[in-house]
Amino acid sequence: MDKIFVRVFLSVFVCAVGFGIASQAKAYELIRQERQEIASQIQDEQQKQEEYENRKEYYNSDSYIEQIAREQLGMIKPNEVLYINRGQ
Repeated sequence: MDKIFVRVFLSVFVCAVGFGIASQAKAYELIRQERQEIASQIQDEQQKQEEYENRKEYYNSDSYIEQIAREQLGMIKPNEVLYINRGQ
């Protein structure tokens, strides 16, 4: 009787440990996937931030300001002559 009890107890114990390990492995895999997704999102956001910084630098540059002044405001530099083609 004692041998049967020990075998049953060990079988139940091994099954319980097996289920515990399986559930922990599944939880670990879910956390690992979530961590990868977050790392990817961080990388995307860092790339966007770098693009915005580059745009900010360009918008603050003298060449961009001159381009806007010429194209949108019709400004010219001193001693320049502006030609207007009315045929278009």
